[in-house]
Amino acid sequence: MEAIPIIVKHAGKRHEVELDPTSNGETLKYQLFSLTGVEPDRQKVLVKGGQLKDDTPLSSLNAKPGQIFMMMGTPSGGQGSANLGRPKEAVKFLEDMTEAEVARQEGATPAGLQNLGNTCYLNSSLQTLRSVPELQEELMRYRPSGGAGQSSLSDLTSFGIGGLGGSRDLAASLRDLFKQMSETQEGIPPLMFLNALRGVFPQFAQRDRNGQGYSQQDAEEAFSQILNQLRAKLTITEGEGESATTTSFVDKYLAGQFESVTECEDPAAKELGEQPSQSSDVFYKLDCHIGKETNHLQDGILAGLEEEIEKNSPLLDRNSVYKKRSRIARLPKYLTVHFVRFYWKRETQKKAKIMRKVTFPAELDVVEFCTEGLRKQLVPIRDKVREIRKEELEVERSQKRQRVAEERAERQQKETNLGESVEPMQKKKATEENKSKVNDKDGDSQMEETFKTDAEYEAEKVESIRVAKKELQELINQRGAGDSGTNQSGLYELRAVITHQGASADSGHYTAYVKKQERDGPQTGSKRREVDDKWWWFNDDTVTEVEAQKIETLSGGGESHSALICLYRAIELPKSEILQSAFRQSSIQTRSSWQPAVRNVSTTAHPNASREPSRWTRRLIYAGIFGTLGVGAGKWLDNKITVPPVPGTLEDKLELQEIQRVFDIGLPIVQELRSNPDYVEKNVYENFTDEHKTHRLTSGSLAGSRGLGLQKVFWNDKEKKLVSVVFLGPGLEGWPTMVHGGALGTVIDENLGRAAIRHFPARTGVTANLKLNYRAPVHSDNFYALHTTLDQERSTDTKAYAKCEVRDMAGRLCVEATGLFVVPKTLRLNMVGEDF
Repeated sequence: MEAIPIIVKHAGKRHEVELDPTSNGETLKYQLFSLTGVEPDRQKVLVKGGQLKDDTPLSSLNAKPGQIFMMMGTPSGGQGSANLGRPKEAVKFLEDMTEAEVARQEGATPAGLQNLGNTCYLNSSLQTLRSVPELQEELMRYRPSGGAGQSSLSDLTSFGIGGLGGSRDLAASLRDLFKQMSETQEGIPPLMFLNALRGVFPQFAQRDRNGQGYSQQDAEEAFSQILNQLRAKLTITEGEGESATTTSFVDKYLAGQFESVTECEDPAAKELGEQPSQSSDVFYKLDCHIGKETNHLQDGILAGLEEEIEKNSPLLDRNSVYKKRSRIARLPKYLTVHFVRFYWKRETQKKAKIMRKVTFPAELDVVEFCTEGLRKQLVPIRDKVREIRKEELEVERSQKRQRVAEERAERQQKETNLGESVEPMQKKKATEENKSKVNDKDGDSQMEETFKTDAEYEAEKVESIRVAKKELQELINQRGAGDSGTNQSGLYELRAVITHQGASADSGHYTAYVKKQERDGPQTGSKRREVDDKWWWFNDDTVTEVEAQKIETLSGGGESHSALICLYRAIELPKSEILQSAFRQSSIQTRSSWQPAVRNVSTTAHPNASREPSRWTRRLIYAGIFGTLGVGAGKWLDNKITVPPVPGTLEDKLELQEIQRVFDIGLPIVQELRSNPDYVEKNVYENFTDEHKTHRLTSGSLAGSRGLGLQKVFWNDKEKKLVSVVFLGPGLEGWPTMVHGGALGTVIDENLGRAAIRHFPARTGVTANLKLNYRAPVHSDNFYALHTTLDQERSTDTKAYAKCEVRDMAGRLCVEATGLFVVPKTLRLNMVGEDF
């Protein structure tokens, strides 16, 4: 049948639709979904006789061309979600992208750097510098200065043929290298930059002792020298006109300022009135000095802020010891911390390494290292940031609780709809009973306590966060947030770590760990933690994603990878825009929350709690199951840890009686052997007196319920087979619950000997050889059967070969054994006789 053109009116718009009479109502609804954005389950299409159902054949509508139908409904996302227009950018598949486009995708593995011969020190330094996005942006804007009318070769780098002038400009070479790294995921040889570095700093071109290649260098020295060059090359102009100022990029983002006080320690100088001198110095890194008592990064930094200097005292006219105490007056946005692990060792004429373990935090608080004036500015902002973080975490937990509660409510509703079919009279009766329970014996109504729902609690917290962020912004404005290159809270987060593996600076291996970048700005709660858990490990051209726990292992303590340089970045302060977005989202969740405003803390059942009986039934069943399991486990554990009874005591006799009772009525193998006329049941040691038994191992030391609680022998004289059923008590254990292999070998040896001695005419003999193969564990407090067979073909009057299998009551093979028994010619032995 041909399609019929119809018109569907929705929200004041007319939509032309081709109605297929051979399809059903569900097909038409999906057609309307593509035009309006309203999901099929939210559509109400009005037709003659009511609403259109999914299974209604469209042919039954008898639609005519041009007929108008009405549709009601809104998309689940509210207004605006129905604008399902064409994407602004064409969808591009990964297979159709260029290498550069793939490298720029979110989550793409960054490019590594090839090792060109002991250049891991340089690779790790470059990867750490690349973790500074402001540096990458400034390098892209950098253009080398050239003379008038002179064509600079470095300008060709913008066309992809850079490096021709790289030996004259380190910043241009670094720019070109970073650009290449952003366009690929493969390892790149940093040849041009390496040549530029060696051209500017010849010490990095030093050859090793044998002259075969370049020697290993110190990564901290390379890192510092690169920053010195960038400080001279990269400048930032701020402001316009006459008020414009020019500053170095490095000075703005990576340089701090010390305020120091130098005072003579000699009492004579103080008596003469020598006053402390004050000075101001710029620093580009904080040194963490490692001493005998240095365990944490903060300890090393504090030690580095105080130093002793020997210089001439003008009042004493001689050299004296001065102590210089420094405190930070300006905090840069990026703070470099250097672990002073290398020192010059005269004996070996090398830079030796301090192996001591020094921990460092993922978030560094440097307020205690600052001057009094700066500390007063930072502390209120720092405390407010921590307060906001705490409340954001509580809001996140509240949202999580709401989601769990909603899921639980949905599950319970489904159970009610599907499984519970309470009759109306039963429902009415249950409701009346619930109401009667509300009243106590005096007829007074039980009080209900009103609690805030999670949604209300969350709304209050979000409002509190909004107020706190407003106060934070006021604090920042009071301080004057004109310098974007400073830290305004005193809190830093770890962004990169350069590590060294080895015993000296002139050897070993350097790698870098860089935190994965956040593309959508600062996150809070679980999103921030998810990003914090991922790091990139740059081991030259091998790049691997690792968890945050790996960073915690870089504290040192040996020749393994230990942190040499830590690069910290000032934490992102909460923005008001993020707050407003979170507040709007929370307000929507609050209005749409399913939870009631009152929670009853009494045990009274609510009238709408028709599913309570089934829940209590399940709880009782679970309580019975787990209670039984708990009692059984407790008895089993008590039996295992209780000291076994001493042989001969009343408790031991009762245990032996219980073992005998189980043997008689509870073991199928015993019933089977007793029903076989070929087997004769015998007790062991029947030919021994009680005095003789006490002097023997198995009948004396190993007797009782804790040892060989029972031994019964079934002998088949026709086939020369012996089956012994034994009970192995807890006193035979080696490992807990496991029978000792030596004790088990003793029992096996006796049973093999019983079969052999029955073969010898002399009715006596000794063990000449015994071989055991343990196949499965043998557990104590259990019965086992030993199946022993005599090898009649190989055995003689003086030699007997026998084999034995130890099996549990399920028939599983636990031990295999073979033995050789002989009758000694010179040694006179007592006859065992016909007994066992």
